[in-house]
Amino acid sequence: MIARFATSLAAASGVTFGLFLVMNFLVAGDGEVNLDDDQRARFVDVVQDIDEQPPQRMEREIEKPPEVETPPPEIDTPQLDIKGPDKVNLSIGRASAGGDVDLGSISLGAATDGDYLPLVRVRPQYPRRAQERGIEGYAIVELTVAEDGTVPPDSIIVIEAEPKGYFERSAIKAAAKFKYKPKIINGQGQEVTGVRYRFSFNLADN
Repeated sequence: MIARFATSLAAASGVTFGLFLVMNFLVAGDGEVNLDDDQRARFVDVVQDIDEQPPQRMEREIEKPPEVETPPPEIDTPQLDIKGPDKVNLSIGRASAGGDVDLGSISLGAATDGDYLPLVRVRPQYPRRAQERGIEGYAIVELTVAEDGTVPPDSIIVIEAEPKGYFERSAIKAAAKFKYKPKIINGQGQEVTGVRYRFSFNLADN
């Protein structure tokens, strides 16, 4: 054991002494390191020259819109002048868009003395029972035109129908929708009784 310790101590002492010698040699030298001049490093800068170009203006073609056709010239509306002592101011109103209106609404201007005139007549609905059996015919009703031109439903009666039992109810419903220009006397509306109208029922018209 003592022999191994002595051997290790001697080896360590020798290594330590050798290191001191090497350090002394290095310190004693000039400390200069000579480089070979032939071995020089070269650095190459790669720079790409970009030619300066003036800005270019891009021209874009604009399509012209199609020419608009000249509208046709306006047509002058002829003025109708009714001559005579019995000149009437007539103005036709807008008729109803329904297909069952027989005569459009008409305004005859200010209320003047005169007899009653029909303004709106409604086509009756064809009875389904008669239509399914292919039956045609007519119905004549008698009604009263009130002071305001309306037809009171309770004033309508059927005085004749052919064939009977098919068209009476449809005729009464249609007559109740009639409108008249009332009879005017001294600026006042007058009731007119005994006005008759005939409804015809034809399958070709439906």
